[in-house]
Amino acid sequence: MRRRLVLLFLEFLAITLPLTWLWDVWGREVYLEFFEWVAGPLLELLGVRRVPRMMVGNRFLNLLPFFALMVITPGLRIRRRLIGSALGFGLIFLVQIGFAAMAFHARARYGLSAEAFSALFPMLLLSDSFPFLIWAVVANEFIRELSGRAARSVAPRRRDPSRSSDSSDSSDSNG
Repeated sequence: MRRRLVLLFLEFLAITLPLTWLWDVWGREVYLEFFEWVAGPLLELLGVRRVPRMMVGNRFLNLLPFFALMVITPGLRIRRRLIGSALGFGLIFLVQIGFAAMAFHARARYGLSAEAFSALFPMLLLSDSFPFLIWAVVANEFIRELSGRAARSVAPRRRDPSRSSDSSDSSDSNG
């Protein structure tokens, strides 16, 4: 099991490291343009006049680990992988809209202060953890199998009392 986990971790790194580099040099700006174009009408309804790129651009990176986990998770049927990915990306996008709206309103009210960060902190936690939660729902069978194996590997082994070579039990019963 340990070898399998190491291989999954290496696969995760092999996917996320180049994607993160690509995101940093090119993808962030392209995605922000796409985000503003697609989410713009909904953001306007939420009172957002302009996406605070400086506050949200780095947070949208949360798509990459979700993508990598959906690719590397063993045992997912193709239908579950595709539907889970599509729904996951859609839900992550909605959380990003909420985050952008909160960031806009926090900046409008508090500027770039500690109060703005405090107001955004719950949404930061949701934004960063949400992709992993979605993956956990989609990959629940894999996680159940993995946690079951881990529990079995660390659980103390029970001795069969009929095979016990401990003579202290028999001496206690005799007196």
